[in-house]
Amino acid sequence: MASFFGNTGQRCLSGANLVAMSSIYEKLKESFAEAASKIRLGYGLDESVEMGPVVSKRAKERILSYIDRGVEEGGKLSLDGRDPKVPDYPDGYFIGCTIFDDVTPDMTIVRDEIFGPVVSMIRVDSLQEAVEMINTSTNYGNAACLFTRSGKAAREFRRKVNAGNVGINVGIAAPMAFFPFGGRRESFFGVLHGQIDCVDFFMDKKIVIERW
Repeated sequence: MASFFGNTGQRCLSGANLVAMSSIYEKLKESFAEAASKIRLGYGLDESVEMGPVVSKRAKERILSYIDRGVEEGGKLSLDGRDPKVPDYPDGYFIGCTIFDDVTPDMTIVRDEIFGPVVSMIRVDSLQEAVEMINTSTNYGNAACLFTRSGKAAREFRRKVNAGNVGINVGIAAPMAFFPFGGRRESFFGVLHGQIDCVDFFMDKKIVIERW
């Protein structure tokens, strides 16, 4: 939950697309939506609050426009956060957790970076299909994470997925300070990655963070 809704989805490594195997899709959809619906909105520095507002009015308008676009393109909202109630802060730039169900890879909400608390759920039948979708449905390649009990699946995913930061059984694939930040495609700008990459000129590395 924190990987998608932490920082109100406004960090570069936040989850955006939740890709699930068909065999667990319905069960995951129900439990995910139930947990998201219980996240408490409010003043971000209040320790009892789990999700604060987005950063500005402009950001709120942009995120809402993406949600509306998703609906126009046929996305089904299993959780609609467009009109949250935060009584103590009626003028705050709040957006509740929003989940689209049975989204297809050609939709704008999958291809673009929304940078807000919006999740697109996508159904696949195999790991190969998931990797292919990740590699071709968007021009971005900052991070991709896999939750699995299979070492074989983890090995195949980390080798084939075209993302610069790879997580295995972790929701945010954030490298430690002494590892380079490995953004790829349009999630990267320049010729060198941040942190200590300046000593490894023009190498195209992939960072993998695993938990077993």
